[in-house]
Amino acid sequence: MRAYVMTAYGNVQDVVRLLDLPDPVPGADEVVCDIKAAALNPIDQKTIAGDLKQVIRYDLPHTIGFDASGTVRAVGSNVTAFRPGDEVFVRASRETIGTFAERIALPQSFFARKPAALTHVEAASLPLVGLTTVQGLVDRARANAGQRILIHAGSGGVCTFAIQYAKALGLHVTTTTSSRNAEFVRTLGADTVIAYDKEDYLTQPGDYDIVFDTLGGAFTLDAFKVARRGGSVVSIVGPPDRQFADQVGANPLIRLVMWFMAQRVFAASRETGVAYCRFLTESDGAQLAGIARLVDEGRIKPVIDRVFPFEGLPAAFAHLGTGRAKGKVVLSMT
Repeated sequence: MRAYVMTAYGNVQDVVRLLDLPDPVPGADEVVCDIKAAALNPIDQKTIAGDLKQVIRYDLPHTIGFDASGTVRAVGSNVTAFRPGDEVFVRASRETIGTFAERIALPQSFFARKPAALTHVEAASLPLVGLTTVQGLVDRARANAGQRILIHAGSGGVCTFAIQYAKALGLHVTTTTSSRNAEFVRTLGADTVIAYDKEDYLTQPGDYDIVFDTLGGAFTLDAFKVARRGGSVVSIVGPPDRQFADQVGANPLIRLVMWFMAQRVFAASRETGVAYCRFLTESDGAQLAGIARLVDEGRIKPVIDRVFPFEGLPAAFAHLGTGRAKGKVVLSMT
């Protein structure tokens, strides 16, 4: 099979190669999937650049890619939930990345049946952004209908999903975006749109139950200025918390570094009475199945910015790197 492999850490154009590798063979609890489409995510760029090697280091060369949709090719002896021919979608774990390939073997617990209403390109766009949102808003923030949430960067890959999912949960959604994307995020369900090139969200009414921080830096600290006491700041880019250190199995030295990195955030959390969470997304087929149900009910739709051919991976990463993608960037194998 053909698969993209990072041979070292660095720029995609310099270190990523398309190679011929042996076909995967399923373990007893694994499913082999013929990949029809795979989505790019910012974490892929960070992984290739080596930005995450302090928390997870790969033996190189190594395959890359988290998201995929495709058809079951073979199953292991203990697999009962799937059979060859089933259409599925999946998010690989940090330890098993490799979806920028013609096929992959992953544990059956990572897979769910593809939403019937979607193409493989559309389905491939959902796993990482969907699981990130579910695990942030439900597992961490314990979101409930009627609460108010601020979602930054509403036209981005994660947030185009997060806006829709928050509405499905019954939340009142405020989002920030550029004025040119304001109407677009309203079509996704945003109740209030703050155009950052015309307005300062810090001067607008706050008191949010949840702030979903997708920007990091000053935005993480500023989130505590607009969240209500007893609320939550859920970040996917801010300084690591203790649970983050547990997720990556950090050694004592790395834990100490992480603790120092997060001191200002921890202080803001104590002073305001607002909980803080910084987490890494985990693979979860059961949660993907829940996302598929919402899609098939018409409550969530994928948002695709551009589709590139499999051989166009470098160009796809270059496009993603511009920061201007409205929704997801996807590779199509067909």
